[in-house]
Amino acid sequence: MTGVVTTQAVRPLYPTSGTVSSAVDDGSSPQITLLRPFFYFGRTYNSIYVNHNGHLTFTGPLSEYRSQRFPQGIRDIIAPFWTDLDNRGNGQIYYNQYTSGTVLQQATRDINQYFPGLNFNANWVFVATWYEVAYYPTSGTRTTVQAVLISGDQHSFLLMNYGIIASTTLNIQAGYDTIGSTHYYVLPGSFTSAASGSNSNFRLGSNVNEPGRWAFRTDHGSTGCTFNGKTAGYRGQLLLQPLCYISLQSCVNHNGHLTFDAPWSSYTPQLFPMYGFRDIIAPFWTDLDNRGNGQVYYNQYTSGSVLQQATQDINQYFPGLNFNANWVFVATWYQVAYYPLTGTVNHLLLNYAINMKYMVIMPMNIYTLKTRSCFFSANNSPSCPDIWWPVLICADELWGNSLHNTFCTGWYHLKYNTVKTYILNFCGHLLL
Repeated sequence: MTGVVTTQAVRPLYPTSGTVSSAVDDGSSPQITLLRPFFYFGRTYNSIYVNHNGHLTFTGPLSEYRSQRFPQGIRDIIAPFWTDLDNRGNGQIYYNQYTSGTVLQQATRDINQYFPGLNFNANWVFVATWYEVAYYPTSGTRTTVQAVLISGDQHSFLLMNYGIIASTTLNIQAGYDTIGSTHYYVLPGSFTSAASGSNSNFRLGSNVNEPGRWAFRTDHGSTGCTFNGKTAGYRGQLLLQPLCYISLQSCVNHNGHLTFDAPWSSYTPQLFPMYGFRDIIAPFWTDLDNRGNGQVYYNQYTSGSVLQQATQDINQYFPGLNFNANWVFVATWYQVAYYPLTGTVNHLLLNYAINMKYMVIMPMNIYTLKTRSCFFSANNSPSCPDIWWPVLICADELWGNSLHNTFCTGWYHLKYNTVKTYILNFCGHLLL
């Protein structure tokens, strides 16, 4: 059965048309043979299933209506809106493939906009749309979401598009996962009240600056690779407040750095300045491995005691601003081991994560600072390997005995007891 609707066929949605899946609760499409192969994080698929409860699978249909948190590691799955849906009362589930025409032109433009420098040309697009489908058993609600798979040459991409999302108390998982969870992504708002309704983060948020659209590369590109048998395991995080020099997303990379335009798997630290290579915050860039021990945490705060603490800290370090924090992002590499020496414990990373909270709370320009990170032995004699990173605040005594700043104007030597004299104000200027 084929059909077409035009009511919501506007950005960010791709055309809502094609084959209509049967009206069966917890059902699936038949096996769909793909007209082009789709590369999905190291595996190549030539068929797909559109499952009625808001997900796509490759090796067989999936009737599961209870959303499950990623990472799950069981299967390769794309889940733009995994929850208990029911297309029997209202709504349609469409799927379609394109190998020519305006849809390929649109996909080519979109991918080159979101992933510049690839000179990408789409030769295949697959669109699955859950159009105005109801939640079970509340027939009458109307929710529209879409998954768009795009291929060309050896590249593959995934778009998740969101139209109107009805309110529900059901749990909703949005994102993707892979076998073994070597790659996975969780859209911010999953399993929270922010997943549905008029203020749905899926519909209002984006990682490509287009509300209601989320874009990912799935062919071992910028979404991550496996190096020396160790996976970076990235997750992107939508920032609840903007930082002035970056976009509205952040990726917490497991090797001790944050990036903003895309995840980054690099485990070999590079000297700063990198002369415009990318925006990066690197409190401890080295080859880390959180598989054996340790955790990599991230969290955002828009109210509560953490904001009070941040307000107190910033006003102490930057007197005269009368600063009030309205947002804090904390990334912590907690007791994570070095690779391949599983079992080492790096408490020091937690200190830097606390410093990172201060770094991201103020909208400043980034300068480069070289500091000697001192590890003290039992007799209190320091061993100080050189570590480079960009920072916003150089006012925390946890950073050892000596600091060397590299600003645009040259080198400055900062004595330990005068560190707080050389700080950056919110315009990015030196306060001397």
